[in-house]
Amino acid sequence: MESFTYTNMFATKGIEYLLIISFFFVFIPFYKYLREVEGPLFSLSKVRLPKGVFFDKTHTWAYLRSAGQVQVGVDDFLAALTGSVSISLIKQSGELVKRGDHLATLMGEGKSLKIYSPVSGTLKATNQSALKRFSKRTNNDFTENWLFDMEPMRWDVEKTMLILGEKAQQWIQNEQARLRDVLAFAERKYDLTAQPILLQEGGEIADQVLESLAPEVWEEFQSEFLDAVKS
Repeated sequence: MESFTYTNMFATKGIEYLLIISFFFVFIPFYKYLREVEGPLFSLSKVRLPKGVFFDKTHTWAYLRSAGQVQVGVDDFLAALTGSVSISLIKQSGELVKRGDHLATLMGEGKSLKIYSPVSGTLKATNQSALKRFSKRTNNDFTENWLFDMEPMRWDVEKTMLILGEKAQQWIQNEQARLRDVLAFAERKYDLTAQPILLQEGGEIADQVLESLAPEVWEEFQSEFLDAVKS
């Protein structure tokens, strides 16, 4: 006669539950990693312009949170041009800044670009994780890449000076045309024939085009592209 074996079904279920829980403990950090790996979101052809985000002509942005705080950062367009850079903060938490003040500097191998504040207010916090991963092409939600959290001073007035919604789409198209003009001028001035400024197909601007260009071209870009529209 065969012996009878008793299996505790509830013990088996407990093992299954532990396996499921273990899976989620592994999956969550892996999912976060996938969201931060390099991807195409910072490509010039895929610049993000989310609803509710206000853009400044110097390629920073401002986003009003429900608590009345404003987050500010650098837009995809500028990030797609610079390639690998670090950020040096000019202003610190607790300081009062005005719209157009020098907030931070993008730096890469002896080259730099000034970043200006899109609004006026008091700086409350800096996003240290965004500072560390700025040069990555991340898949994070757009507003997760904020640099400063600010208590605005003149939001109702200054938001009218920024670009929002459908106007942002047209603005970014015009910016690509303006960028071609600035780069064409720099190419004639500094003889950049050996540099991959334009893609071969369609004459589109190459991603990270500034990364391989000389410091004087960055200075030209600062004065003729960013500073030229600063208000």
